[in-house]
Amino acid sequence: MSEVQSSPASSGNGVSGTDGQDEGERILAAAIAAQPVIRGAAAEIESGRTLPPVVVEAMRDAGVFRMSTPRDRGGPELDPMRQFEVIEAIAYADGSAGWCAYINSTSGFFTSVIDQDVARELYPTIDIATGGMPVPVGRAERVEGGYRISGRWTFGSGVMHAGWMVCGCTITVDGEPQTLEDGRPEAITCFVSSDQFEVLDTWNAMGMRGSGSHDFTVTDLFVPFERTFDMVRSEIQNPAPLFALRTMFLFNHAAVAIGVARAAIDEFTEVAKTKRTMWGALVDLDFARIALAEATAKVGAARAYCLQTLSDVYDTLSRGEELTLEQRATYRIALTHAHRASVEAVDAVFHAAGTTPAVRLPSVLERCFRDVHVANAHVVAAPMTYVIAGGMLLGVDSGDPLY
Repeated sequence: MSEVQSSPASSGNGVSGTDGQDEGERILAAAIAAQPVIRGAAAEIESGRTLPPVVVEAMRDAGVFRMSTPRDRGGPELDPMRQFEVIEAIAYADGSAGWCAYINSTSGFFTSVIDQDVARELYPTIDIATGGMPVPVGRAERVEGGYRISGRWTFGSGVMHAGWMVCGCTITVDGEPQTLEDGRPEAITCFVSSDQFEVLDTWNAMGMRGSGSHDFTVTDLFVPFERTFDMVRSEIQNPAPLFALRTMFLFNHAAVAIGVARAAIDEFTEVAKTKRTMWGALVDLDFARIALAEATAKVGAARAYCLQTLSDVYDTLSRGEELTLEQRATYRIALTHAHRASVEAVDAVFHAAGTTPAVRLPSVLERCFRDVHVANAHVVAAPMTYVIAGGMLLGVDSGDPLY
């Protein structure tokens, strides 16, 4: 399998490093250079059900975890198009690594809604990995100076190497749940450091096996107010356009699917050149050629749609303007479509490859098949997205904070 390369569609935006090199280009180049290390750890990633230290450090050294850190805190504050390409490059080497790269590079987004001096205290080094589950499944009892939180959260991707986890909680006072004016439960998200939570060995999934998405628990932990935020209502503290859209980080989810699909296509291309079937060389068979051509078109089109949509959204935010209802809808449509197209592409080449390279272990194709289907099962790519976004295109705003 060849290494994934950057595309002419790249924005190239970023900040200059001390050597004058564009930091976005440097991180992308470093991510591509790390692909052999990540790919070489495939067996350990699968069996260990988490990323081994050599992979975590390769991503940390590449600058992946710091991508969203704002410039005024010494970070590169990479534009969303470049972040997409970096995550795609990691996912091309391994889906689980790409998934963790996406989740663990969110520190800049989550700290954009807390006091920036507090953010500096939480992240004295900008290469700390962040994870968590912002969905409010925990409980936060309001006390003097903050909250006492308890709960068990699922899908803690990268929890084994994360320095901070963000934990969503519903707020209680004297044990009674608090509600907002519209009747919804009042919720808060808390920063919890790695020495304050317990990891439960629960992650045993069909795909993305190495993401280490174990459950984690916290019991009666005090968290000061300044280390908490409301995902929807807290005022954004950093004026940079990267943080103007609260759900900007979700788009890197699509980059994982695209990276996995591109890996599957390239693997099939190599297989087809050498495999012989009972009907002749695979490279000469019409169904194999059609599968490859259609898969390439679907992923290429979806990728271009993603980057164009991100560019349009980021340009609008950079001008200090609010996104239109259509732009918000397109943002979510492009994200979901990338998953659909990636699944269809991987399915096509997986079935065209036949049993030997596809279903026998170990196999790049079967791992891509499992990984892309697990990525597609995530709520950000759920079929309901099209219902909500389609309504938005018709002028109906659901008011859903994820849209």
